[in-house]
Amino acid sequence: MLELDCDALGVRLAAASLSDEVRDIIGHQTFDRLRLKTKLFTKEYDDEYNLLSVEPFFVDVRFSVLPNNVTLVEQYSLKTGAIVQIYKRGTGYIYNIKIPEMDVSFEQLFTLYEDMEAYSKEGVTGNDFIRRWYEEFGILEHLLDDPKVLEINVNPPAYKTSIRLVHDTYQECTSNIYPSDDFLNYLATRLKISTGRPLNRAQPQLDGEITVGENRARVAAIIEPFSIFGTGYSIRKHREHPWTLPLFMKRKSMNHWFAGLMSLIIAHGRSFLTAGPRGSGKTSLLGSLILEILPKYRIITIEDTQELPIHDYKQLGYDILPLKVRSALLKEGLEMPFDTGLRTSLRLGDSALIVGEVRSKEATVLYEAMRVGAMSNVVAGTIHADSPYGVYDRVVNDLGVPKGSFKVTDIIVIQNLIKTTSGLGRERRIMQVTEVLKDWEDKPQFQDLLTYNPETDELEPTDAFLQGKSVVLQTILKNTQGYTSYKDIMLDIGLRGWAKALLVSMANDKDALMEAPVLADMNGLYARLMDQHDPIKNGPDEFKEAFTAGLQQIVRKARIEAT
Repeated sequence: MLELDCDALGVRLAAASLSDEVRDIIGHQTFDRLRLKTKLFTKEYDDEYNLLSVEPFFVDVRFSVLPNNVTLVEQYSLKTGAIVQIYKRGTGYIYNIKIPEMDVSFEQLFTLYEDMEAYSKEGVTGNDFIRRWYEEFGILEHLLDDPKVLEINVNPPAYKTSIRLVHDTYQECTSNIYPSDDFLNYLATRLKISTGRPLNRAQPQLDGEITVGENRARVAAIIEPFSIFGTGYSIRKHREHPWTLPLFMKRKSMNHWFAGLMSLIIAHGRSFLTAGPRGSGKTSLLGSLILEILPKYRIITIEDTQELPIHDYKQLGYDILPLKVRSALLKEGLEMPFDTGLRTSLRLGDSALIVGEVRSKEATVLYEAMRVGAMSNVVAGTIHADSPYGVYDRVVNDLGVPKGSFKVTDIIVIQNLIKTTSGLGRERRIMQVTEVLKDWEDKPQFQDLLTYNPETDELEPTDAFLQGKSVVLQTILKNTQGYTSYKDIMLDIGLRGWAKALLVSMANDKDALMEAPVLADMNGLYARLMDQHDPIKNGPDEFKEAFTAGLQQIVRKARIEAT
């Protein structure tokens, strides 16, 4: 790529075609792209001098033209005023975005330039374009505003590789957006300022979070010498509001068996880990399970990068204490080390304990919390592994937790991405719910309670689960007043799963009716009616009738508020 500053060279760019004066300056230099900059705009040409784009001075990314042989499959608008077009090309998709900033007139550019100069002197602006590109995150504001964008990958070198996106409908997409050096460097500076963490040659990677409007995202940054071609980013967008079990059920990630079982496990304060590879949705799943903890209990969360939607939980009335600790990537810093923060949390009283991600030596402290039951409340976390034995291998062999301590893990939930037969589509599914058995010495023993059946695309109960052989459920049976047999346990699980499925059916595919506020009201109703009607002792009929009536009122209210 060849870039020339025409203002410095004293060359005027008035027409779309390239002037003889510019051609003389270029001479015999070779290039694949030619960028001619002025104080107001940048013009980009291909190697045959065809004009490709004109970018306003404040836009720090470039936009490519669409290739041939593409088919438009979807188009929609964003709140920022941008238009998104999804094109199919071969076996892949192109995310083509048109932003309003690219449609400004020449006269508007003069005004915008004056506004920018005033902003540089006064430090404040009322111009939305100047605010977006000088105070905020520019193109990321448009991309993060798209509710269908799940992940944004920015790969170096600048101008050479398009930004790639993970789309909720079309999975991995290329885009028409190419980052500039200015964009890459600006984002690195903003990330260092917002996190207070270093990003330099001695520490060439950084995890942090950004907030753009109402959207939050986790950002992993890498620079030279770790990244050979320069600065790159992986930006994983958090859902605006917490995921819920009904929302997952609607998308077939799980079913009523999982919802009922995990609701019971959490109600009785057992420990569990959600596991899976990167991008499988472990943290989203953990966040949805937090909503199964009744607000009467205090919850302590520990994360090095905040991914759990803490503010939403607080608005729902949860007594939640979030703790932020030092990233496992950093050897030192002002933040409290993860293991120290975790150990401190054990002294903060009777609380449920949620650990965002188990990565390092804090695992030994987490298992200390599991052994004491975090004062008899649920202890949970996420970990990278793709099988129950993989969790054991990671915890014991990699992180140094004694084999005997690993036994205090009650439940392991494995979530993964499954592909379609073509290999092009991917769906998130719960693959296993497994309990850790207790009667072993050297080699861990597990027992599946639920397993995924690819033929039915359903999570199905195992014989061990149905026939009363679950160790975890037998333990709950022995330590709970009101259960007289394993049959009572199964009835409780069935009722909990039935309640979630009932909400999904009443919502009629409207996500707003399955969001956290509705679920929190539903869970409160469920707890009150369970205490009032005692369906385990008196039978489920009256309870179901009362719950159905109460849930209809909750859904009716939510439907009115949504409209």
